[in-house]
Amino acid sequence: MKQEAGMMRNEDAVRFALHGYGYIGRVHVLASQLNIAAAVPAPVTIWDTAVVRHLDSASAHQAKKTFACVTDQLSALADRDIDAIDIASPNIAHTAAIEHAVKAQWGIYCEKPVSHTLAETKRLAALVNSAGLTNQVALIYRFHPAVIEARDWISSGSLGRPLTFRAELMHGGYLNPQRAMSWRLENSVSGGGATIDLGIHLFDTIHMLLGQVARVSATTETLVKRRQGASGEQVVDVDDWASATLWMQDGAVGTVEVSRVHYGRERDFIEIVCEKGVVYIPLDAYCGAQVHTYRADVTFAPPKHSPVVQPLGAKFAANAHLNLHATSLAAFTQRMAGAELDIPVATFDEAVAAQAVVEAVLASGQRAGEHVVIA
Repeated sequence: MKQEAGMMRNEDAVRFALHGYGYIGRVHVLASQLNIAAAVPAPVTIWDTAVVRHLDSASAHQAKKTFACVTDQLSALADRDIDAIDIASPNIAHTAAIEHAVKAQWGIYCEKPVSHTLAETKRLAALVNSAGLTNQVALIYRFHPAVIEARDWISSGSLGRPLTFRAELMHGGYLNPQRAMSWRLENSVSGGGATIDLGIHLFDTIHMLLGQVARVSATTETLVKRRQGASGEQVVDVDDWASATLWMQDGAVGTVEVSRVHYGRERDFIEIVCEKGVVYIPLDAYCGAQVHTYRADVTFAPPKHSPVVQPLGAKFAANAHLNLHATSLAAFTQRMAGAELDIPVATFDEAVAAQAVVEAVLASGQRAGEHVVIA
């Protein structure tokens, strides 16, 4: 039987190449191990080959403890038995890995954003779609138990029409001006700062819950303007903080705030005000949604979803971030086996839609809050 494009040969396991073994690549590996420990009903992830930047790096030496093969050349993957590639390298490096996977007809699991510019993300999405490959982007909040529950409440109509919302991802890792320059702080490599790193998660989750964004007005700021790099002091040209008002196509209006300088007071949440009550989604906690209504007659029994997206059991559940990466990866391996989930996953198409909002927010911020329509 001929193997379909982007599908695997063994229904019990998916053999991966990992492109990039920095922080987030290691999170993906750890997430796959969590799925095994928690007996998540999905094909097992087998890490066959790691592609690293330098073979003499600390990352390469660490990778050798997990991977059968470690290389600094994508071309070396031709000799490996691979079903899918997991792309966790710097944003600008995604293109080469995606194009290689398309030629090899592998499934593609890619960190967000797909690329450092919207134009390139659109091109890559078209390329992957034309090849008919199983693809998914690690926009992990789609798998948060509270997001799934909130989507069920809202789509049921039990709370009436969504009116307004507020969403925040407030992180603090870049407040210290002594933190060295890195690729995440260079626009030419990353495509942006807090808005593309954190905001893309919120925009995608809002799309899942409330539909598409119609227009935005935003303020963006770079608060630590220079940092020490390998060649001396360098200018930081990405945003540390952003605040945006979003008008949705279906009429709701709300605000999104993202920060990478909110040290010591980090928080992640979405709250949605509907006609009959409010849904609160604690993204930084691994729990369900909180629903508050003034109506005694509002009731709703959430449906049961696919086993693979059920919350991890308390004995094995880690922090929300790792748990969501685990569920997202398990969903991908299930889809590689041909399964269809009843939760909409983020493919390259959804990643394009979220990055379009990122681009609009950054453009509005550069134009003193001018309204920007999402094309």
